[in-house]
Amino acid sequence: MSLIEWQSLFEDVFESYPDKWALRCVYRHDSSQNRRLQNKRVMDRTGYARFHCPKCSNGWASAKAKITLYYPNYDEPIGTALLRFYGQKCKKCDGRKLSFADPEFEVDWINLTLEKLYESIGCCFYGKQRPEKPKNDYNKVINIEGPHESKLCEACQLGRCDQMLRNKKNKT
Repeated sequence: MSLIEWQSLFEDVFESYPDKWALRCVYRHDSSQNRRLQNKRVMDRTGYARFHCPKCSNGWASAKAKITLYYPNYDEPIGTALLRFYGQKCKKCDGRKLSFADPEFEVDWINLTLEKLYESIGCCFYGKQRPEKPKNDYNKVINIEGPHESKLCEACQLGRCDQMLRNKKNKT
């Protein structure tokens, strides 16, 4: 789904808050914006997504697709959440300094992710109670075995990948 579709779903989920909220994208090459995000609240999410190479016709799926959602701290103005996609490079193109392909998630996964963000923001800024977790928590970490090539994973290269963090933890 495109950023515009993410924003549309975001508006639907966030419409009941008294303040106007907007979802903006964090661009991977904007280093000044990335530095400013260091003090924001963070919600990392990993899920299943499709990728399409921007240079060739190759497409692939990954259960280790990653995003980060940033939202304000208590002492910051409210109203903006930021979305960072972590891409993957194409194995067929051999990852030769080519562009990262951004993940394309299913609508249901996006809605669950945005609802989780809505709950977190509600607790922080609107005094809402966290709902009890359902017995079938879709957000629990699921260990999915399969190849993971960190040289093709942008999140690994930036130290944000669950797989990389899990491997480090297992070595200690």
